[in-house]
Amino acid sequence: MRSSSNADPRTAVCRRPVIRRTSPSFYVAAVLAEAKVDSPAANLHDVPSMTRPIRTVLFDAGNTIVHLDYPFISNVLAEHGCRRTPMEIRIAEYGAKAAIDRELAPEVSTPESVEGLLWPNQDGARPSYFAVAVHNLKIPGSAVEPVLAALRQHNEEDCLWRVIADDTVDALTELRRRGYSLGVVSNADGRIEGDLERRGLYRYFATVVDSHVVGVEKPAPGIFEIALERMGAHPEEAMYVGDVFAIDVVGARRAGLEAVLLDTLGRYPGKIDCRCIGKLSDLLDMLPAIVKI
Repeated sequence: MRSSSNADPRTAVCRRPVIRRTSPSFYVAAVLAEAKVDSPAANLHDVPSMTRPIRTVLFDAGNTIVHLDYPFISNVLAEHGCRRTPMEIRIAEYGAKAAIDRELAPEVSTPESVEGLLWPNQDGARPSYFAVAVHNLKIPGSAVEPVLAALRQHNEEDCLWRVIADDTVDALTELRRRGYSLGVVSNADGRIEGDLERRGLYRYFATVVDSHVVGVEKPAPGIFEIALERMGAHPEEAMYVGDVFAIDVVGARRAGLEAVLLDTLGRYPGKIDCRCIGKLSDLLDMLPAIVKI
């Protein structure tokens, strides 16, 4: 499902994935039970050391390069009588990631789209990324719809994925200094390039590929192939970094790239068979200089 807006994609807001089910209450409960977000997961898995030479690093945008504004969301919840800390919201969001992983599992029929719709549809027949997180926060039922409506309105006014982690600029700068070519591959709504430009980040990337603009979404390999072709890069020499396993890790692997999961709290649910990092600057321990500096 695509936005019908005719707005300039460089100046409009961004979107994020949605999950779909016909029985939302049962599905959300099952997802949250499996996610076990109340306890930190064993995040550091036994993954073989990287042996492939990497020259190109691609990144997801939302919650990888630009992060949700958790303090702002906390204030919105408080305005509706639901006081939750930014950390509680961050933890609750892991339930939404688990839901996406289940929705895109091989044994589940593929949804029509995983493009950036955040919100439940009009008949409420599917839980959304935010709806799952709100459910996990134990928001009273009477407040759920007003909270989601308020967050949606704020997101339309200014994308809620707008916080830049303290180490992001330094990590991107150092990776470029070490000789790596950087790019962004995002499931978005035609607007991520403008968001990155306004926040001073666009200049770090050789290309920014937006799923709405190119007509291909992660986890399909085609969207990664578009980025690599633009950059004159080869998949066997490329790495992708993202925060949702079924979209980012699985998609990158399908396209032949190395994959790294950004797990900022070390709580990612389920069995994760890839390298995990807690912050972008951790990449500097993996990626030595490939040019003389």
